[in-house]
Amino acid sequence: MTVRGWMVAALVIAGVLLAPLPFAPRLAQLDLTFMKVDLLAFGGGYTTIPLIQREVVDRFGWVSTREFIDGIALGQITPGPIVITATFVGYKAGGLLGALLGTIAVFLPSCLVVTALAPHYDQIKRSRPVQLMLRGILAAFIGMLLVVAIHFGQVALVDWRTWALMGAAWVALWRKVDLLILVSVGAVLSVVLF
Repeated sequence: MTVRGWMVAALVIAGVLLAPLPFAPRLAQLDLTFMKVDLLAFGGGYTTIPLIQREVVDRFGWVSTREFIDGIALGQITPGPIVITATFVGYKAGGLLGALLGTIAVFLPSCLVVTALAPHYDQIKRSRPVQLMLRGILAAFIGMLLVVAIHFGQVALVDWRTWALMGAAWVALWRKVDLLILVSVGAVLSVVLF
């Protein structure tokens, strides 16, 4: 398919995503929220966590902080990127249709951007202003991730057992223990401790 063909397909999909606007404002807001998150996320999936948390927990209240943490955990134990949390939030906010629309919305903008800019990748990659801009954006996201980590810690680290589990996980990650082993041991210890 040509770039023009991809752009036409993307516009049709965007039209479908925005069609609920007059009939189901919550679904339309869900679409717009996840498209905005996708457009603002630089540097990988984890940079979306503070953006999603700010919108779906703090701004709209579609899920609680605990539910958001659970959604991230579900996203981590299933195949696919962390932004699949949009499916969980979409389901909580709008049922099966919300899950479908949230999933499409969180991937559509980046697909459009990649499709449009792919022919110019080498030129963009060498651009000094773009390199400087990305350095600043990534530094800002590290600060946002730190704030979210503190916020999550206030909800999840409630007693000595949760602190011990977090500390053990940190040490295991520092020592480069395989994530599958870490998650499996964490699940077993959670059942035993809690």
